[in-house]
Amino acid sequence: MTRRSTPFALSNAVRLALIALALPVTAAAQDSKAVACEATDTATTRACESARRLDWVPIEAVPEALIDRQCENCAGRYIDPLAGEDTDADPDLADINARANTTTLREGEVILSGGVSADQGYRQMRGDSVIVDRVRKSTTLQGNVTLREPGVLVRGEKAEILSEEDIARVYNGQFVFHEEHMHGTASLLERDAQGLVTVHDSEFTFCAPGENTWAVVSDQLDLDIEEGLATAHDARIEVEDVPVFYVPWLRFPLDDRRRTGFLWPDFGNDSTGGLDITVPFYINLAPDYDALYSPRYIEERGLNHELQLRYKHGLLGDWLVGGAYMDGDDRYENQVPDNRSNDRWLGIVRHSGLIDQRWRSRVDYSKASDVDYMKDLETSNLDSQRRTSLLQLAQADYLGDDWLMTLQVQQFQSLADDINDDYKKLPQFSARYRGSNTPFQWEPVAFAQYSNFDDDDNRVTGQRLYSEAGVAYPMRWSYGFLDSTVKYRYLAYELSDLKTTTDEDPTAGSAVASVDGGLFFERFTSLGGRNVLQTLEPRLFYLYSEYDEQFDQPDFDSAELTFTYNQLFRDTRFSGRDRLDDANQVALGLTTRFIDDENGRDLFSASIGEIFYFRDRKVRLNPGAQPLDDSTSELAGELAFNPTDAVSVRASLIYDHQEDRANSGYFRAGYETPAGGIFNLGYSYRRPLTAVTANQPTTEEASISTFLPLNNNWSVFAAMNYSLETDESVEDMIGVEYDSCCWTLRLLHLRYFNNVSGGVINLNDPDLERENTTQFQIILKGMGGFGDRITDIMEDMIRGFNEREY
Repeated sequence: MTRRSTPFALSNAVRLALIALALPVTAAAQDSKAVACEATDTATTRACESARRLDWVPIEAVPEALIDRQCENCAGRYIDPLAGEDTDADPDLADINARANTTTLREGEVILSGGVSADQGYRQMRGDSVIVDRVRKSTTLQGNVTLREPGVLVRGEKAEILSEEDIARVYNGQFVFHEEHMHGTASLLERDAQGLVTVHDSEFTFCAPGENTWAVVSDQLDLDIEEGLATAHDARIEVEDVPVFYVPWLRFPLDDRRRTGFLWPDFGNDSTGGLDITVPFYINLAPDYDALYSPRYIEERGLNHELQLRYKHGLLGDWLVGGAYMDGDDRYENQVPDNRSNDRWLGIVRHSGLIDQRWRSRVDYSKASDVDYMKDLETSNLDSQRRTSLLQLAQADYLGDDWLMTLQVQQFQSLADDINDDYKKLPQFSARYRGSNTPFQWEPVAFAQYSNFDDDDNRVTGQRLYSEAGVAYPMRWSYGFLDSTVKYRYLAYELSDLKTTTDEDPTAGSAVASVDGGLFFERFTSLGGRNVLQTLEPRLFYLYSEYDEQFDQPDFDSAELTFTYNQLFRDTRFSGRDRLDDANQVALGLTTRFIDDENGRDLFSASIGEIFYFRDRKVRLNPGAQPLDDSTSELAGELAFNPTDAVSVRASLIYDHQEDRANSGYFRAGYETPAGGIFNLGYSYRRPLTAVTANQPTTEEASISTFLPLNNNWSVFAAMNYSLETDESVEDMIGVEYDSCCWTLRLLHLRYFNNVSGGVINLNDPDLERENTTQFQIILKGMGGFGDRITDIMEDMIRGFNEREY
């Protein structure tokens, strides 16, 4: 589903433009500090002077601390001369200081002329002359009228304040809102007695002065600042003075309060459906719940109706209920048998809650009409394309001082026709004693779990009870640690629908003892000219676990864990609770770190380790598999190098020294330039080793991604995941970005394979089809934009890329 979170607004800063009129009439301004503007012709000189009057400072004169990417793109920025004022002080309580060169009294009028100014606290007013009509109770400012408060500047040719009617007007005005980087013009700004502001013939933009690439123009804007609402009449967006979007009437918010209205539309084009356009409509139903309806037109498929409902409650938690429905997918109709419907739908329920810091709840439920829904219709990011199942989970936790208890129901919907659904847990209850883990005190070990496994396929089902009990004795010193644990594990089943065995109530038990110890050696040294603390951390982990025959036990939720460095120090080689592994082994590991003495950063760390087996391991995931008789494990190593915030290197290797070959490994390096550039390089290799993965091919891939600024405006970006086994790209993306002062344009083209089996992509499959999509994005800074799908794709494929805030 396409999701948005805030309503479509012509400008967040428009509200500030009108606040200037809502301010008391003594709100005023002092001219900004003059900035030299070199020019060789009269027109350029006038443009520079006009920009200066709006507090615009060219980049040559901007303090270095204020120069950011936007300042560089715009070749300058607005600098508010009142930015340092104390806005917490109420200006209404301050004295009014007024000055003028001459004062004249004439038939009920007071005329001030020549450098007229009035200050009240941080409010300022300037003008060439002021006429105070004591009969009409009105004040008129004429000539170079300037009104200012921190963050707000209003200039005009003339201003009127009618005291009895409580009306204020500024004629032929200009306004600036420094923090929002926005300025505009109006023939008339008018505030009535109710505080409602009307802006006539308005135009505003977030572009730099004199470079109004785009602007929002309206005949009239009616603003209710107290309610935070604006109504535009005959509004249009103009690009280079050419209207590109028009609406006769539009209501939009002036602040962060949620308002009903249209969001920015989203659109793209791809080979799975053609032209794809979404026009979301946000509905603010109440402060604690809202709705988002997103009709989505897909050229080759039809109209997809997407709905999302949100509810927030202090006691009931946060809820999201959503879904999508397409009444007849025209393209999918050709792919399904005649007896199956081509209607497509998706349902989603998500919830998180916490009561009294004790009771925690979670719901994560998704269900689709068919296995192809995600790859056909969730095309906004590659994560959806890679998913092999949809989680359906409800869980409640009790977080006690000593106990953690969990009640869970869980099942999965497979997104592949040739992969069985995982077993359903209906339900599963777990209880674990947490304790305090206080050093040099005996700590109880207690854990119990009851699970009821069900299945829609013709497979064995049943109930499982797993428990373990024992004691642990942790010891801690500044130079090391030693943890000893003794426990007994017990496993019992009540099975039905047996296929290969006759024992309906198999059981197993195993005593486990482990000793985990490590030492910390330290010395101060230098690395690359830095003072660093080097550590040497040897670690030994001894594990003994009894063997008990488990030939009649099913496999409901277990798997052999992938061997890594961290696996050296685990007390089981299986995930899940269906296998009680046997062991008599010792693991040795060694880690060294170089830590910056100034900031505590881990500059470099490396670890290496191996397990030494004193007997064969008979317990296997597949009961018929041969025992593991290797006397040692593979060598496991990992490395991390982070010399600066801009550089990161990660690597790991699993090396079989008996066969003299690498079984798996990866390398990943990243670099971020001061100008915002990103460079990533990666490599991964995995050889299938277990019975579960034996039929899968060896995978060897290289990846590269970059976001490369060419100058202040132009950037290119690209990414590729390349299969070295088949010498072919698995996923690749290329694009270009133009980022100006007030707008951004991106164009992206992506190619990928639809993984129809949900497993490892077989690039040699002649039926495998490559999909492609072309997306473009336009962002009008300060307002939002079209085409957010590009952001999702870039963040997915370029590690470290985060969308900039505009």
